[in-house]
Amino acid sequence: MTDLDSHQAAQSARRKPALPDAAALMAKLLWSVPETAFMCGVGVRTVWRLMADPDSGFPTPRRVRGRTLLARDEVLAFLAKGASR
Repeated sequence: MTDLDSHQAAQSARRKPALPDAAALMAKLLWSVPETAFMCGVGVRTVWRLMADPDSGFPTPRRVRGRTLLARDEVLAFLAKGASR
């Protein structure tokens, strides 16, 4: 008699999380650092560097319940100046 499992083997977990949906992000007023990085087309580390540099002109982050959030409109205005991409 053969030992057969009634369930298929689980798929291995992905190392990278799925990319967010740009249309869904545009509906949000506040973006997290990874969401901001995705919309700016840069890495998360670059967003942290821009926030740390007072001469960059990057929007000031807000701290809400221990999370760092950025206002969508301020980030889009920063991008409109052509400062990042």
